[in-house]
Amino acid sequence: MLGFMKLLGLWGMPGGAAAFGTLVWYAGVFELMIGLSMLTGVLVRLASAFGIVMMIVAYYLGHVKVGGWNPLVNFGMPAIIFLLAFLVTLAYGAGKASLEKIAFKKEFF
Repeated sequence: MLGFMKLLGLWGMPGGAAAFGTLVWYAGVFELMIGLSMLTGVLVRLASAFGIVMMIVAYYLGHVKVGGWNPLVNFGMPAIIFLLAFLVTLAYGAGKASLEKIAFKKEFF
């Protein structure tokens, strides 16, 4: 959902749709792929690893450089919460309901 927001300029995205090839555009593409992975339950741990890296970079570039390290001041709380959620899914995987487990009886990553 947040990937669509960045790519298409929906739901009050500041500046509208991201221009092709910019850092925000790449973030939108990665967020879209990570979201699809989480939704379907395919390669969830791999997507979580990418999500962790993405949230660290997003917190630093989008929040720390603008408003300092305090997430209550720099509005970086969503990035930290997503980082923690990705850590949980990295640790536990998708579980029984994933398409990967249903089709192949195991998780590949």
